[in-house]
Amino acid sequence: MRKRITGLVLSVCIIISGFTFGAINSAAADTSAKSTSAAAKTATGAEDYGLPADINDGNILHCFNWKYNDIKSSLKSIAEAGFKAVQTSPAQQPDTGGKWYWLYMPLGFYIGQSDLGGKNELQSLCSEAKKYGIKVIVDVVANHLSGDHGKIQDDLKDGKYWHNKGKCTNWSDRTAVTQCNVGDYGDLKTEDTYVQNTVKKYLNELKNVGVSGFRFDAAKHIATPAEGDNFFKMVKDVGLYAYGEILDNPGGNGAEVLKEYTKYIKVNDCNYSGECTGGMRDGKVVSNVGHWSKKGVSSDKLIYWGESHDTYSNNGNEGWTKNLKQEVIDRSYAIQACRGDAQALYLSRPFSSDRESIYAGNKGSTHFTSKEVAEVNHFKNALVGRKQSYTTGDGCDVVCREGGAVIVSANGKGGTKTVPNADGLVKPGTYTDKVSGAKWTVTDTTITGSLGSTGIAVFYSTAPAGPSASATASTTYDTETMKVTLTFDNATSAQYSINGGAFTNYTNGQVITIGADVNYGGTTKITVKATDGTEWSSPQTYTYTKADPNEKQRVFFDNSSYKWSKVYAYIYSGSDNNGEWPGQAMKLDSSTGYYMLEVPEELSDGQIIFTESASETTPNRYPANKEPGLALEGKTKLFKAGNVLEDYVIVRPTEAPTEPSTAASSSTAPQTEPTTTAPQSLGTIGDVNEDKTISIKDATLIQQSLAVLKTLSETAKALADCDGNGRVDIKDATCIQKYLAKISGSGNVGKKHGEV
Repeated sequence: MRKRITGLVLSVCIIISGFTFGAINSAAADTSAKSTSAAAKTATGAEDYGLPADINDGNILHCFNWKYNDIKSSLKSIAEAGFKAVQTSPAQQPDTGGKWYWLYMPLGFYIGQSDLGGKNELQSLCSEAKKYGIKVIVDVVANHLSGDHGKIQDDLKDGKYWHNKGKCTNWSDRTAVTQCNVGDYGDLKTEDTYVQNTVKKYLNELKNVGVSGFRFDAAKHIATPAEGDNFFKMVKDVGLYAYGEILDNPGGNGAEVLKEYTKYIKVNDCNYSGECTGGMRDGKVVSNVGHWSKKGVSSDKLIYWGESHDTYSNNGNEGWTKNLKQEVIDRSYAIQACRGDAQALYLSRPFSSDRESIYAGNKGSTHFTSKEVAEVNHFKNALVGRKQSYTTGDGCDVVCREGGAVIVSANGKGGTKTVPNADGLVKPGTYTDKVSGAKWTVTDTTITGSLGSTGIAVFYSTAPAGPSASATASTTYDTETMKVTLTFDNATSAQYSINGGAFTNYTNGQVITIGADVNYGGTTKITVKATDGTEWSSPQTYTYTKADPNEKQRVFFDNSSYKWSKVYAYIYSGSDNNGEWPGQAMKLDSSTGYYMLEVPEELSDGQIIFTESASETTPNRYPANKEPGLALEGKTKLFKAGNVLEDYVIVRPTEAPTEPSTAASSSTAPQTEPTTTAPQSLGTIGDVNEDKTISIKDATLIQQSLAVLKTLSETAKALADCDGNGRVDIKDATCIQKYLAKISGSGNVGKKHGEV
């Protein structure tokens, strides 16, 4: 377990000496906070289809069973219908071809050749989709493989990679749900590091061909990190959009389990989706606004649908939506897909409704281009960031947004309707229904108009909404401090508050710094609001978490003696590596002064070789040609003078905050202690431990004092003030480093205290 250091911190000091490598003959050894601005940001491409820039702000078309080339040829109509993303069926190699469900019985984790197409066709689809601003999501089967283990990829045949606990019979028991077989399919031991790395390699293969996200089949059968399985933590590290199929209840304390999943991925709310579709089937309005969201799961982590491929393509009770008319599904989709928080999935229905007659590779219905579907998507895309409120009235389900409304007749019948203007969000005036062309009149409290034959009305204005404010920065950071940019729109002024403190005015684009007074694991909450001189926007709160920099494995290279023009790190483990020789270029880390590279999880226990270039004749490489790389041992390491690779605990220097006055958090770092005025002839500056020698131990002692691991005496404080600025801080240890390395900038180190 790596040691955590809180408070003021300092880079590990290194004494350096020059050396020369021997000749090398061959190249290698055998080896985002979302803005609350009312204006929707659109994606760029050959043409502008009004799609939002962020995949999370748009809806998804499920091209169930479609060939990649069929999706590719339909991209223009998909973009015109307002879908931000398309979802394909699984790209893994299926056990056999033909019927749709064989795609959910893959042989391994690699892009296969199936009825959908192969790797080249998938890559071509992704490339073409970018021109339209559309993202490609691929369904991933990771909980299991084909039931015939004689066919699956060789390295996963070993029983140690499977739970081997028989079929699941207790669906309320989380252990049974996550470790027992689903039907006849063995349950992969996804908590195993090798299994995770195998799946991660596949996810990165998809990422490399241009895929933008993943849908995880049978996600509830894969445990969460809180339950000892870091599978979805690995998925998050891949860095793409992801959501998981959670059918019904995940077992155990369902809401708490869902909250754990949503730390890493989005999830289906099939309970609420089913309630909406069932309501439209029965002609009844839906009183609820969500299922899991009512139990505390953030609604922006949920995926809704009118129906899924499971509810349509299976037989019996599981396939309960196949006998419903498309118009019923469309009404259910409309009232869910227009929301500003959750996303919605629209299924392209197969033309056969019998499970055994639905085949992979067959293009489904193109009803998604209909006005009643497309205009709901356009509504969602146009009003990104605007407030919403759900209500019912006159037999209708109603979603009001700042700028417009979607009104859906529960029984599908048209005619004149008067419904509430929920929370008065729709500005009074006359609007035109984009589906039927009918006029709707809005007052402060009511909305009145005529529903067309689809039972769906959509109207809105894209005129700017009221004032809004936002804070932009990464939600997590592992530096000592982090800069946050504050902005506002449609406003004359704005204010921010930190951790519930007093509000302070800010200018548009102002940058503030947080984190100096926060320990690892702690959070800072920034609340912003704006005004146009008439009204204030609703306060928006953003939470930022300070992470321990040692949570991720890294490798550092001290180049102060080697003086290489570039530094490459080649990491390998068996046949896996971090790229073809010479590996990856290391980047200078300003907070430590060393070159740095993050170690891929699958290479955590690998071996590493450092080199200046890919040339086979470069003398600057270690270890030498044909010699094994240095062992990483799953730890963060520092390579320093003398060809030494040692364990390294990352410590960060403190940045001065750009904002002098902020509300303190509950966790406060120790303050730098002032240097006491010392009498004459106390000793030599830099000799902090008073052993008559200036060495690395003195710099380390300063580190420890700043990290509150050691306490300096008054004399030691005076001798530690190496730059003479009247206090002990990060610069003093740097002066000692420079003095030992015999480079400029060592301040007063080496001088008698009384002579300065």
